[in-house]
Amino acid sequence: LGVIAEGCAEPLREHLAEIMPHVLTAAGDSSDSVRECVCFALGQISEHCQPEVLGYASQVLPVAFALLDDTTFTVQATSCYVLEMFCEKLEPEAVRPFLDPLLRKLAQMLESTTKRSIQEMATAAIAATAVAAEEDFIPYLDGVAALMTKMMALTEEKMFSLRGRAIECMGHVAIAVGKDNFRPHFVVTMRHACDGLTLDSTDLHEFAYALFANLSKVMGEEFSPCLPELVP
Repeated sequence: LGVIAEGCAEPLREHLAEIMPHVLTAAGDSSDSVRECVCFALGQISEHCQPEVLGYASQVLPVAFALLDDTTFTVQATSCYVLEMFCEKLEPEAVRPFLDPLLRKLAQMLESTTKRSIQEMATAAIAATAVAAEEDFIPYLDGVAALMTKMMALTEEKMFSLRGRAIECMGHVAIAVGKDNFRPHFVVTMRHACDGLTLDSTDLHEFAYALFANLSKVMGEEFSPCLPELVP
């Protein structure tokens, strides 16, 4: 179903009412392989069957949230994928009931796991949640920014992908909370992103330029002093 959602999304949308109950029920299967496949399918459906799938928010979000506590790390990681794909298109009122426990859980996962794949997907899920929550994200800004700042300072080459995800996340957070709220985090975020341009990593460069695009929109004229460094 997940693969079908990517290649045949249009006809699949017409059958979501038949498909979704089976997929959601399978999320409670005793087999971790089945639960992982459920997360993959939900992530693909969430990504490709918009906007129809958003009508299942009250069913999908609790299932994905519960799977964040799964004992199998691949299921945890794939449940983050579901949240990323689903949340980025939600309106603030849809994500609001889940916002506090969701962000607390994702932050806990970031701090407690050493699995880089989980850290990356949890970071992406936080970014998508910020986009969905908009101003409702403001109370969580300082805590999330503290986590992202640590990751933006990672120097091991194998951690560059996580560093890039953190940079990307800060760009989405800035859009969510607006100029005035993001201002205290602007300088340090720009410094880490610019430092990434000095490293031999195409991915880091791409994440940095995406951040610059977002921050230029959010910060407006306050972004101008950065231009001489970015455009020699």
